[in-house]
Amino acid sequence: MELLRCSRSLVLLAAVLGLYAFFFDEPSAAVAGAGIAVFLIARAAFFLSAMQSAAGSLSVERKLSHRFIRQGSALTVTTSVRLLLPKTFSLTVSDRIPAGLSAGGHPHAPADDGSCTFSYSLTPLTIGEHSFMGVTLSFSDLFFSGSLAVAGVTAPTFTVLPSADYALKGADTYGESEGPALTPVMSQSVRSFREYVPGDDIRSIDWKLSARHDSLWVREYMGRSEDASLVIIDLPDAGAPFHPEAFARLKNAAAGSVAARFSSQRPVSILLISGPNLVSFLPRESDPLRLMAMMDRLTPATRLHHLSRYYSTASLRKRYHDLDDTPFSATLAGVTGPFLSRRPPTAFESGLARIFHGLRAGSAHLFTLAAQDRSHLRLIAERGAMGSMSVHLHVPRECDGPLLRRCGFSSVEVI
Repeated sequence: MELLRCSRSLVLLAAVLGLYAFFFDEPSAAVAGAGIAVFLIARAAFFLSAMQSAAGSLSVERKLSHRFIRQGSALTVTTSVRLLLPKTFSLTVSDRIPAGLSAGGHPHAPADDGSCTFSYSLTPLTIGEHSFMGVTLSFSDLFFSGSLAVAGVTAPTFTVLPSADYALKGADTYGESEGPALTPVMSQSVRSFREYVPGDDIRSIDWKLSARHDSLWVREYMGRSEDASLVIIDLPDAGAPFHPEAFARLKNAAAGSVAARFSSQRPVSILLISGPNLVSFLPRESDPLRLMAMMDRLTPATRLHHLSRYYSTASLRKRYHDLDDTPFSATLAGVTGPFLSRRPPTAFESGLARIFHGLRAGSAHLFTLAAQDRSHLRLIAERGAMGSMSVHLHVPRECDGPLLRRCGFSSVEVI
């Protein structure tokens, strides 16, 4: 609660009267100053009580333009608020938007008569199911102003689907074409039809069916099926500094990715690593409660092993095989050849090989802060390429850099 100009003037007047009574021994001035102080205290108690009473009569109704939307597309929100407001009060209502979304327009409006309706747009940056965090009521009268956060009004929820650039190709809930190539003519193997979701490719719209139903419908194409989805989470080093806000956004994005895969009714495999250290592996888990509990408990892990500019044996063989025909190159190839033939893989490489070999996943999603040495990220991308698995990297914007584009990932998403 803050004092406004009128109350600040009364506080100053009460202080002046108190000093006057103290120095000149005037009881009447002391009584007047005490009366002003009592009035302000009573008025503050009335203001706080009126705030609580008005919040108790709050009624909020939100309407969304879509309940399902793809990542990066605009969502229109219309919020209507009603409450019993004292006559001497003024009010401004603000919507508390979910985390991971950017607002366009003004998610607030004055409600001096106790009711207001305002509209704004949201652009979701993270996938998964989202709900609102409530509303903020900002009251003011002639003497005081204060804000009250009401967290109970969170409905409705909406689901953000992966954008077309990062969605799993194949038998997912919302379907994509078989190949990533953008061609005017797609595969004729149509699996089913569904209603249009904002952010879908407009070339997949079936115009005849849309005209028949007076709403947009899109075609879902056949693709390769996958038995499981692999989500890899790279935990930061507990013994090194990291960005807490970026790690919180990373966990939110990973949890949204796991939730989106459960919506397709496919088991999810979770691999937890910390640099070149395998922390734990949960293969083909079908219990969403167990997975969400594990996602909530994600914390930095201690890294017992480290890599420094490490390259796999396959990449080194390719590098030294493509040398020019000079005496030095021949000598270098003769030295490195026997060494690489006897070079054992690291424990991290062996563990990755066993995990990737046992999964029939066409794609993997890696969430990382990309801190310290990034050799383990390059090893994951190489292992995916060896198994014809596309590996998609998700990294917070504070940790993004041009070196990540050289690791061989199928795509890089900045969170």
